[in-house]
Amino acid sequence: MEDKEEEHQPSHPLACSKLIEDKEDEHQSSQPLACRKLMEDKEEEHQPSHPLACTSCHARLEEEIASSEKQTKLKNRLKYYLFIVALTALETGIILLFALTVLKFKTPNFRVRAVAVQTLRVGNTSNPYFSIAFKAEFNVKNRNFGHFSYHNTTVYFYYEDVRVGRAFIHKSRVDARSTRKFYISVKLTSSYVSRSSILFLQDLNAGVLPISMQSKLRGRVTVLKLLKNDRATNLNCNMDVVVKKRQLRNLKCK
Repeated sequence: MEDKEEEHQPSHPLACSKLIEDKEDEHQSSQPLACRKLMEDKEEEHQPSHPLACTSCHARLEEEIASSEKQTKLKNRLKYYLFIVALTALETGIILLFALTVLKFKTPNFRVRAVAVQTLRVGNTSNPYFSIAFKAEFNVKNRNFGHFSYHNTTVYFYYEDVRVGRAFIHKSRVDARSTRKFYISVKLTSSYVSRSSILFLQDLNAGVLPISMQSKLRGRVTVLKLLKNDRATNLNCNMDVVVKKRQLRNLKCK
């Protein structure tokens, strides 16, 4: 038995110890070196491989940022200038529109709009004459942006250039962009018409008497209580008196 145990023991104990130590050293030394190698490789991967190239990238990026900022400032400046130009054009347009509309003085209109016969008397050929009483509607239309104050005036009625009547108009005022209506009673008579006039006899026989109206209305247009302009408007109307029907027709104003 002793002989067998001796057979299992190593014949060279020193050599075996040396061998075991060498294997342990191989296991201890090989693993740390591999780990350190792997860590060094990873650190090298994280570190920039081309430091000069990275510096150039940063410089280019800074240039692009600066260029973008300049373009943004330029666009904002252009927008500001365009806004100033548009605002100036708008103000100029408003001023022109104001000058061409509000500050432009226009002559008011003075017209006869309607006539209603109240009484009508006409003589015959042996005793020619006429006497007509009617009520007329007058209109004064103010087209200005300021009020129109007109003075006293008189409307004259004519038959064949002979004055046969008149109507007195009192001074008044018409507001801006409005029309003033008023009614006046008028009486026409043939007292100053020659009874021997051939035209007069012919018109009486035909039953139609042509009457004309003329007047001149003077006044002043005031805008914004500062700007004033004197204006005068003329009245020039014609109408026919139908004797048999006792009415007026063909009223026209120029």
